[in-house]
Amino acid sequence: MKKRLNNSFLVNIAVLASGSFIAQGIGALTIPVLTRIYTPEDLGLYTYIISIAAIFLSVVNTRYDVSIVTEPEERNVYPLIKLSLIVGGIVTIIASIGGYVFFSFKGMPGYLSIYLFVIIASYAIINVLTAYNNRRKEYKVISSVYVLRTGTQNIGAILLGILSRSIHCLLLPYAIGQLLGIKRQMKPLQKYWREVISVPANKVKEVAFKHKKQFYFSTPALLANSLSYSIITIFIEMLYGMTQVGFYSISVRLLGLPLALIGGNVSKVFLEQASAEYNEHKHFSYSFKKTFILLLIIAIPMVLVLTLLATPICTFVFGKEWAVAGKYIAILAPMFGIRFITSAMSPAFVIINRQGLELILQMVFLVCGVLSYTISQIYHLEIIDFVTLISATFSVAYLIYFLVIYKYSKKIN
Repeated sequence: MKKRLNNSFLVNIAVLASGSFIAQGIGALTIPVLTRIYTPEDLGLYTYIISIAAIFLSVVNTRYDVSIVTEPEERNVYPLIKLSLIVGGIVTIIASIGGYVFFSFKGMPGYLSIYLFVIIASYAIINVLTAYNNRRKEYKVISSVYVLRTGTQNIGAILLGILSRSIHCLLLPYAIGQLLGIKRQMKPLQKYWREVISVPANKVKEVAFKHKKQFYFSTPALLANSLSYSIITIFIEMLYGMTQVGFYSISVRLLGLPLALIGGNVSKVFLEQASAEYNEHKHFSYSFKKTFILLLIIAIPMVLVLTLLATPICTFVFGKEWAVAGKYIAILAPMFGIRFITSAMSPAFVIINRQGLELILQMVFLVCGVLSYTISQIYHLEIIDFVTLISATFSVAYLIYFLVIYKYSKKIN
């Protein structure tokens, strides 16, 4: 079994990483152009809107989409798909209305909630289709649509920005990009679509109850995690203004490249293979060890390079105005290195059905964010100090998170 897992593990990651490499390559190459077309304030406002949407993106299906991958009985897959889509529609409407109220409170245009609706609704569908593709090991499909979406979002922002610079030139390509590729992802499921629609309500309720921990624990846990990162953007705007949000957004975008390129893909494969190992042996120590070693080998040089060279690289690539983004990268790099490893293995709590524990651990991140904001506000700290507090507190939280996953990966004697 180890040989089979090892071979498929590397092949699947290679397929996913190839698409991510192209997609993130497009993203990396377009950043220097975007920083010359748009001002830090433009990119700050764009990041602010996306951060609001990001709070809901991973939990729009209340994590029932993850159960599509881990569910051992094939007869429950179609009910889970229907359940995930229904819940996704409800959450999208609620989040969009909440977004409209929030934007109005902040004195921002109400039409921004339309972008919010399109982005969240598309994710509600994409999450389900990606989970089904993952279950069927259709990694080439996942990889190809990721390239399509990322390319559309980044290149579209450049083309529209050349014609007329505005927030619409950033948000419109992002929203359109999310809609592209849905038809291709749906193709494997298309011939079974009537079966999905015809699933009776009692069966939908049955799988909802069976996987209720996803709703009660995993969803609040991931919501806390999403909020803990999105709220940093909100806090920076409140404390230091939208221009600093722009500088911070570029630093996080660059630091997020390895997470998107490798970490997210490793996580998908880890979920599928660790689930198989756990279902057969009631532990996933082999999948954990293999994944950890791979991620550690990548994380160490990545953190060293970013810590030492981020500032001169940002100055050279993006211009002198963006040197401050390099300073933020150098401070945040160690935390992102730990996050890179831990986040890839975070599906472990779903595998071992310990979503309640995950909720507690994820709440720690939210506490860290609020604590850093409170200290910075009380003592009137500079933004560099605020970013340092975020990096330090989140690093400790991720280390604790990682050690708990390690504990539960081992064999129970």
